[in-house]
Amino acid sequence: MLRKKKNWMLTALLVGAVSLSACGEDAAKEELEENDDNKAEAKVDDEATASESESETEAAETEAAKEGEKNDLWTYYDDVTWSDDFNGLKSEIQKVVVTEKAPTMEDETAEESAVGVKFKLENTTEGKFTTYPDQATLVTSTGEQIDMPDMFMSDNIGGEIDKGVIKEGAIIWYLERGKAKEIEWIKMSWDARKGAEDNMEMDKRKDYEIELDLSGE
Repeated sequence: MLRKKKNWMLTALLVGAVSLSACGEDAAKEELEENDDNKAEAKVDDEATASESESETEAAETEAAKEGEKNDLWTYYDDVTWSDDFNGLKSEIQKVVVTEKAPTMEDETAEESAVGVKFKLENTTEGKFTTYPDQATLVTSTGEQIDMPDMFMSDNIGGEIDKGVIKEGAIIWYLERGKAKEIEWIKMSWDARKGAEDNMEMDKRKDYEIELDLSGE
């Protein structure tokens, strides 16, 4: 900016169109100082923006690391699946997970042994079904029999399922003997019946008892 102004003023002097006065010098200095101040403010703003961006990046990386640690608590058996169609009620197990470091409702830093199963239920009929896989009994190869999942940590997917309804969720059992990662198989049992919850007709009921192999053999 200063060099440009000097060149312009030199040209003006040569052609005799303008004379440089003290007032002109003051105005040029003021403009130069104003430009310098603007540049300084812009630099500060840029540095602040860069600092905020770095902080946001660090926060995102920290959150991602925490999420990764959380996910690493579980061992996934994505290939352990099961499905059934009971007169239009489709039941599906999409995966099984185990851990030795599960948090609890009372203590999110707790490290408990647990087994989890991801369920999907779909009523493809015009009627109703009633089923409670979220109350299934779990038996493990390590000698555990858990008669009821943890109701607080599990998703509520049981009860009446009306026409067209899809329910998905994870069912969690806490183990008393531990050794979740040593489990080679699990067995679950529950029932489903056609109709509303108060329909107790045995000929419209199906008892499930399924065994899933976690050994990979």
